[in-house]
Amino acid sequence: MKLASAVAVFLGAFLLFQVQPVIAKAILPWFGGAPAVWTTCMLFFQAALLAGYAYAHASTAKLAPRRQVVLHVLALVAALATLPILPDAASRPGDSSSPALAIVAVLASTIALPYFVLAGSGPLLQSWFARANPGTSPYRLYALSNAGSLLGLVSYPFAIEPWLSTRAQAWLWSGAFGAFAVVCALAARGAWSSVDVVAERGSAGPAPSRKQRSLWLALSATASALLLAVTNQMCQEVAVVPLLWVLPLALYLLTFVLCFESERWYSRSWNLPVLILSLTVLTQAAALGAKVGIWYGVPIFSLGLFVCCMFCHGELAARRPSAEHLTSFYLTLATGGVLGGAFVAVVAPRLFSGFDELYLALLACGVLALAFVYEPRAQRLANRRLWHPTLPALIAVVLIIGAVFTLRMLARSQAGSIETRNFFGILRVQELPAPDGSGAMRYLTHGGTRHGQQYQDDARRREPTTYYGKPSGIGVLLGELASAPPLHVGLVGLGAGVIAAFGRPGDVYRYYEINPSVVAIAQRDFTFLADSSATIELVDGDARLALARETDRRFDVLVLDAFSSDAIPLHLLTVQAFELYLARLAPDGVLALHLTSRHLDLGPVVAGIAGELGLATLEIATPADDEHALLDARWILVARERERLARPRLAAAGNALDLGDERPRVFTDDYSNLFAVLK
Repeated sequence: MKLASAVAVFLGAFLLFQVQPVIAKAILPWFGGAPAVWTTCMLFFQAALLAGYAYAHASTAKLAPRRQVVLHVLALVAALATLPILPDAASRPGDSSSPALAIVAVLASTIALPYFVLAGSGPLLQSWFARANPGTSPYRLYALSNAGSLLGLVSYPFAIEPWLSTRAQAWLWSGAFGAFAVVCALAARGAWSSVDVVAERGSAGPAPSRKQRSLWLALSATASALLLAVTNQMCQEVAVVPLLWVLPLALYLLTFVLCFESERWYSRSWNLPVLILSLTVLTQAAALGAKVGIWYGVPIFSLGLFVCCMFCHGELAARRPSAEHLTSFYLTLATGGVLGGAFVAVVAPRLFSGFDELYLALLACGVLALAFVYEPRAQRLANRRLWHPTLPALIAVVLIIGAVFTLRMLARSQAGSIETRNFFGILRVQELPAPDGSGAMRYLTHGGTRHGQQYQDDARRREPTTYYGKPSGIGVLLGELASAPPLHVGLVGLGAGVIAAFGRPGDVYRYYEINPSVVAIAQRDFTFLADSSATIELVDGDARLALARETDRRFDVLVLDAFSSDAIPLHLLTVQAFELYLARLAPDGVLALHLTSRHLDLGPVVAGIAGELGLATLEIATPADDEHALLDARWILVARERERLARPRLAAAGNALDLGDERPRVFTDDYSNLFAVLK
């Protein structure tokens, strides 16, 4: 039974966390590539984990051991009947009005039952193991479970995603779940003959007190809130790269492994001094936001999260109950995880316009550390050595965190900037001096990415700026077509609406924008749309779905401006998507892709798709120009015939797409690999 239990616990945890990136990646394109997709998925998985733990606790508390086995085997059979797990096209939402609810609905219809069964299996197997092996701690199995979770998570971007299509990933996972069901049944078979006999031995230890349960809840909720808050901060403010989803969760799991594997890994004697430094540095890094940069921001937030989670999980491990109350302990931990996750994913976006939940999570961590210094039992917990100078330092840290949080909130309300937060992230509108010092300029940013800027004086407010100046790829293209009859231009991504400055009387500029807040800001805080001589049309929702519905529409130019934030909607950059674009282009139409990106090189992807479909490409890269408020910009123009891109102005401004040593990469609806295109 020992071997079967260990294998089942490890494999179940591996599958539990492997499925998270598999499903999240499969549905990410349906919701605009927003990092909030991962946060919402995490909350769903935490809730499903809680449900599984509640089932395991109720089963061990209410049912005889053999009935537990029968019930769980039936649950495994029911879960097998729902496989494979891949969501089909019918699950795709038709609009973007309630993306969080749509995500929950998709997950509930595809993965809910297998995930629930996996979640409940771990505590049940450990409970059966404890009954069959009195005197042997089952918490080593908990450490093994977290090791399996960690391996399942980190193996995805390196061993699974680069080699397998989404469909193959789903089928492989489903097959592995079948193998898990067999191993779990073998472990249950071993338990069948032993649990009833062993259950007669000894008596349960004292039930955990209300204070003890409250501490379990507070520690687990704080760690969970820190995990998601740091993930939001890293993925939106520092580097909007979906691969960074994995790093914070991997560190979170690693602290579980270390703290529950052995007492030697966590001690207040080293953790509290380092925690003081971590809380202080994390507070400063959060205040800097995007200014901290990726090379400093990612290590700072990662190491800080690791230290904070070592504190929370080390204190949890020091307070773990006897094996008789194991399932109750896990249930409380899962409840805290859901509460922390719900605060970040559901409550915080309604309370704050920025990512201020991180300050509250850091404050909670500092308060808990301070409380444990005063705790009478402190010297008998967590290696029991107390470093006395931490007391005033911890008080100072708590005060600093509270002060910085308050000052940040006051500064935001007084600095003249406007922040809007929704499912797709945080949008900031600021009025600052123009780059050349000539008057004021209004800026629109999403995280650390600029999405438009406009001069505020009447003489220059119609001047195209940012990535869309006259020398840019889109500027040269529209300038070349200025003598043509009125143009029908489609634009995927609105931003501040800067491209509308090129509109002429008779032109129709049709924008597709998935984020309703962007539409509101472009109309309220910028005048590009109102000043344009073209007819402006706005379409709410996912561009690819909208274009698929508009079967009779033909564009002279189709602009794809949805990739500059690095949280790219991959479903807009596949062979199937390009086939749709070609169907919506006039015979001599041009597809213009804005591919300026801090962290991703999407040129090889466009080259691969163009080669697959026999299309011509032209790259136009332009440098920043403060005098005209222009940023570095990279545009790639795509057309059916090379002659369309050989016009004099285009040929003079552009060059053949230079991939250097990179090989063209072909992304499809069933396969993509962002890791391969990281700069």
